[in-house]
Amino acid sequence: MVEKRKDDRRQYYLKTIIKKATPDNAFCIMEFRTTNLSMGGIFISTEDLSLFELGEEIDILVDDNGDRFYEGKARIVRSARIFNEDSTPIESGFGLMFLEPGKDFISMIEKTIIRSQSIII
Repeated sequence: MVEKRKDDRRQYYLKTIIKKATPDNAFCIMEFRTTNLSMGGIFISTEDLSLFELGEEIDILVDDNGDRFYEGKARIVRSARIFNEDSTPIESGFGLMFLEPGKDFISMIEKTIIRSQSIII
């Protein structure tokens, strides 16, 4: 697999709320746990990899202990199921890419990444 990610990912836990349009023109609101972030996006944890399609655009609100970390659009860019050495699944979910983040948000995420110690390779 070719690595397309250009920014380091850092382990960081956030709450992410996603608003997704349904086929009947209504909306579904879902809450996820974000397990890591980078300058370009986040990874949300979920067992159900049928929730989103690659390339799908969604509205998200990322919350950091009651503070709005990011509110805007994101694109589903990756789905993954991660296994340990004995083939036991340990994590699954989706990679989301931030779309058009503002200058204030970029500055905030840079500071958060610098404070975060764990780099995910």
